[in-house]
This record gives sequence, C-alpha cells and structure tokens, in this order.
Amino acid sequence: MKRVLMLLLVFSLIGITVCAATATFRLNWYAQGIHTPFFAAYEKGYYAEEGIDLTIREGTGSGVTVRLVGNKSETFGFADAATAMLGIAQGIPIKIIAPIYAVNGFAIVTLADKGITTPKDLEGKRVAITPGDALTGLFPAVVQANNLDDSKITYVSMDAAAKPAALMAGRGDAILGGADDQAIRLEEQGYDVVVLRFAEYGVPTIGLALLAHEDTIRDNPELVRAFLRATLKGWAEAYMDTEEIVSLGLPYMPDVSFPRALAEVQVALDSLFSPNSNVIGMPTTQDWERSVELLKLYGGLETDKPATFFYDESVLPYWLHRKVQ
Repeated sequence: MKRVLMLLLVFSLIGITVCAATATFRLNWYAQGIHTPFFAAYEKGYYAEEGIDLTIREGTGSGVTVRLVGNKSETFGFADAATAMLGIAQGIPIKIIAPIYAVNGFAIVTLADKGITTPKDLEGKRVAITPGDALTGLFPAVVQANNLDDSKITYVSMDAAAKPAALMAGRGDAILGGADDQAIRLEEQGYDVVVLRFAEYGVPTIGLALLAHEDTIRDNPELVRAFLRATLKGWAEAYMDTEEIVSLGLPYMPDVSFPRALAEVQVALDSLFSPNSNVIGMPTTQDWERSVELLKLYGGLETDKPATFFYDESVLPYWLHRKVQ
C-alpha cells in the first residue's frame, strides 16, 4: 500500500553533522511485524549513513526495556509510553524522544460469534485480563468512558500469552490484547476477529515510543538526532510503501509470515497519527496532556509534573515526515 507524505521543517534548519558511534537498540518484545521498519532501515543502511554502528536486540517486555535504557545497558529503547512514563515518575532517568504510536494499540479482542460489537456488550461476559499490565490498568477508563456496569463483567486472570488460546477454547468471551498482536494471530488461525481499540472508545493514550537516557540526550544530542533521522525515515517509507519495507525487514524474523507481518505493520501505521496530529514521531501537546490525565486517573501514574516532563522534543530531527491530508 502506498500513501503520501511530505517533509516538514520542524525547527530552524542548521547543518546536519554525521556522527560516528556504536549504539544499541532494545525492542519492546521479540521481533515481529511491527518491528520491520526498524530492520528495513538497518538493511537499507540508514543507520550506517548516519555514522551509527547499530545493534538491534529483541526485548522481553516494555518494563525490561525501560530499565535497561535507564541503567545504560542499552542506548535506545522501544517501549510502551505508559510504562516509560511510570518509570520516569519513579525516578528512572530516561525520556521519550519520539512516539511511533501516537495512539496506543490496546484493544478489546473478541470473536464475531460472541456478539460483542461495542464495549457495552461486555456486560454479562467473561473478559481475560493480565493483572498488572498496562491494558488492564487502563481498562477502567474504557469502563467509565462507555458507561459500563463493571459489576456485570467477569474478569478471568491469566498470563498474557495464554489469552488468545483461552478465547479460542471458549474460556473467555473477550480478551484485553493488542490490535497489532493477539488480534492478528487469531486472524491467522482463521478466526473472524472483532477489534475494539481503546483509542476509538475514549482512551487515546500515546503508545509505543522511542526512549533514550537523559545523559545521552544531554551529552550526545547529535547521536540521538541521527538515530531518529534513520528510524523515522524507515517508518516514513513504511507508510508510503508498506510491502517493500515489510519484505526488507522480514528476513530478520524468520518465524513470522509475510501476511502476518504485513497485517501487524498496517495496524502500526494506522497508529502513527492521532486525530490531532499529522507528523510522524510528534504527537500534539493535547495528546500528551490527555495521556498524562488518563494515566493519573487509571494507570497508576503518580506525579505532579506536567506532560513535558516525560518527553524531550529537542532532539527531534530538523526534518520530519508529515501526513498529507
């Protein structure tokens, strides 16, 4: 699929200096379709062109990635923004340097034969959750935004990896999962899947984002800016020609099929912009403030800091890619 972007001069243009550095980049999870733009950017030599000898490493969860960037075991990270913001509020010295998902991929995932077409239909049903994860923490916001009677919902606790199988086996009527993950895997198994994204039902928090340590931002801003130039270029090209980028990134994840990777990255691309934003990697002030508000109310975020405390736009590239309306 091909779309159209234009380049946006975000800040006053100054000379762009190619840096020379070794850096690491920790993903949020094992390599899957949503990560193909990173690997495609690597394959096309964009990081090397910026003078970065980059190593991309698979992750084992956003919380782990946040801690590894925070203790400088990794130079850059890719993690759920809510998890990163909770870590920042608790004193982990990192900043979000560019969200990829302007809106989260959290969703109510169900099967068509369950008769659930809106959140309100969850009343009287069983919902599989994973206590302690970001989706479960934010779900009360979905409950309130959609006037649900929480007492009429039966919650079934289980490990995140077990939820799709539980849905297929009929041990739940819906799960809290990822529109870019569990939903795609269920479709790959041949199921008719219904996806109700939190963002479409009143809970549009910022989603997966790029991270860096405060020291790296302060001491080597050009490295951060060069990393972002290469990375956002890969995502812009994915937006413009998705199949090419998926094809280039797929060899780095041999256990993932092309149709699955394509479907996953399509969801990611649908998450690049909020209704208020149209620049890749740069949600609006309103998006940030709404995220902080929701996380303070429902996500366990305890802070008296403004939204600007959690991100740093000073290291964004001077040119960013803008959606053409």
